[in-house]
Amino acid sequence: MNIARGKYHIWTVGCQMNQADSQRVSTILDRLGWEEVPSMEQANLVILNTCSVRAAPEQKAHGQLSLLGHAKQKRADLLVGMMGCMIGNQKTVENLKQRYPMVDLFFKVEHADVLPQFLEERWTPLATGDGCVDIERAQPPLSSALPFRLNGGRTVLPMAAPMRPGEREAHYPRQITQQRSATAWLPVILGCNKVCSYCIVPYRRGRERSRPLPELMEEARHLVDAGARELTLLGQTVEAYGLDLPDQQADLGDLMAELSTIEGLERIRFMTSYPRHMNDKLIRHMAALPKVCEHVNIPVQSGDDGVLQRMRRGYTLGEYRVLIQKLRDWWPGVSLSTDVIVGFCGETAEEFQHTLDLLAEIRFDVVHVAAYSPRPGTLADKWEDDVPLAEKKRRLHLVEELQEQIARELNESYVGRVEEVLLEEEVEQHGLKQWKGRTRTNKLVFLPDVAADGQRGLAQGDLVPVRIERATAWSLQGCTVAL
Repeated sequence: MNIARGKYHIWTVGCQMNQADSQRVSTILDRLGWEEVPSMEQANLVILNTCSVRAAPEQKAHGQLSLLGHAKQKRADLLVGMMGCMIGNQKTVENLKQRYPMVDLFFKVEHADVLPQFLEERWTPLATGDGCVDIERAQPPLSSALPFRLNGGRTVLPMAAPMRPGEREAHYPRQITQQRSATAWLPVILGCNKVCSYCIVPYRRGRERSRPLPELMEEARHLVDAGARELTLLGQTVEAYGLDLPDQQADLGDLMAELSTIEGLERIRFMTSYPRHMNDKLIRHMAALPKVCEHVNIPVQSGDDGVLQRMRRGYTLGEYRVLIQKLRDWWPGVSLSTDVIVGFCGETAEEFQHTLDLLAEIRFDVVHVAAYSPRPGTLADKWEDDVPLAEKKRRLHLVEELQEQIARELNESYVGRVEEVLLEEEVEQHGLKQWKGRTRTNKLVFLPDVAADGQRGLAQGDLVPVRIERATAWSLQGCTVAL
């Protein structure tokens, strides 16, 4: 295609999956000859990669859309695209188009290969056309030669032929330009089947769809060849990997075993876990693989069974405690992080206290806490949001205060120990250059830019032994040592 080259900026909020999606869209634009720029003001194409898990990131996206609306009134060379969790079904897209008619393209990441033809039709260096593009229904990639057609002044994709049961309508972009980095994300399963009462993700990202193992192995090798020494396997429910691919007969543990054979790959991480999918076989398999890091993020969301039932989480606290004990018994040294929601519909003071009690009992290394915010379209949105905002904030701060104390105590146990640290990036603190890295248990570590022999500097991707000298609730500090 003869596409005029321009400049683009991708604005991203939300989870690691959104960041991985943005990398893939960036790769498509890079290969078209477009140039990435650091700000929207410099760009001819701005893409908002949105998040709807909580109200705050969605409000940020609405703010950016308003700013872009004003910018488009002044600039004829500006195109706006929108992707991510705010793009749901066709009804959602129609509502967004009515509210923000200046958006030129609505798409999901599985349909990002619409970009080349969209840009060929819609952008020239000095002027753009009218109307917008949207996916009226999930489509096969444009490589299947599906043409565009005009319909009432806007460009749309034609309806696809009916799909047979189990046939895939879209494909996650496989090509990614890995910038020089010691770490990389590898999305292995998309979507979610759990339909928790508070969560919008299944409605926006669809049902669970695992990527085939050969495809993942090819991408992993590419990332490692480009410099990655650590891969983080991503999924909304990552342990569900492979369950929707009965012909493959490979689960997450099998995938990790295959990835472990890649020369140059030193570490494998994974997130986010769903308690009922983490079975005994999987725990033992991961614990036996040397490249799999000893860290598990396993959201509990609440410390009260009544709240968990209203959340429709599908497990009890008794089951969750048994799982935590198995992880600690069968995987020595494993660190644990979790997610907690405070102020969910009907949460009483007693129910919230049960959450504090559970956190004090289990003593997670990290707790990600959020105040509940209703998400339109979920079951819980029909219920009364009856915990006042001020009380939600108070409960959130109580969780943060408790966890800060626990994290500091856990981190102080590292002082004096020598830990293997993977150097991720060089940073400057208090006017001094330091390296930032992580232990196998996902502890953040800062250390001076000097090797143990004092003769050379350190480099991104180095695995170095570090003696931990100081600890806070949030990080460790140390220096390299000779072994």
